[in-house]
Amino acid sequence: MVKGLHRGQAQGGFTYLMLIWWVALSGLMLAALADNWSHAMRRQREAELVFRGEQIRQAIEAYHRVIVPGGAAQWPSRLEDLLEDRRGPVMVRHLRRLWPDPITGDANWGLVMEGVGIKGVYSNSTGRPLAAPEGVDQYKQWRFVVSNG
Repeated sequence: MVKGLHRGQAQGGFTYLMLIWWVALSGLMLAALADNWSHAMRRQREAELVFRGEQIRQAIEAYHRVIVPGGAAQWPSRLEDLLEDRRGPVMVRHLRRLWPDPITGDANWGLVMEGVGIKGVYSNSTGRPLAAPEGVDQYKQWRFVVSNG
């Protein structure tokens, strides 16, 4: 036995190597977990974009279907008109609340206009969606528009 070395001291290097290996493996596992979590969050935000966009589209369609006495069908001039439609004798709520864009977190949606009225909405994000309709390369191309009327 080497003079000055005790039996426990010779194994100190092995423990240190195992600790480094464990830290490296843990880092790789956490990186993979973070990537999976990031994709799951993006998928969830995309699903929320579809839900909110469809809710707003349906509210615009309902607003447009209301024929006011002595008038023709109209598109809303602003999204807030969907919250309280006072064109008729009774106030109608086509939408309970205006949700922010789940991709940008901003309350301002892109607007698809028909003359001076709103016919649809879209996200202002230029990011690339994970799952989108054919031909959509950016979130801002994913539009929720009333098709008839």
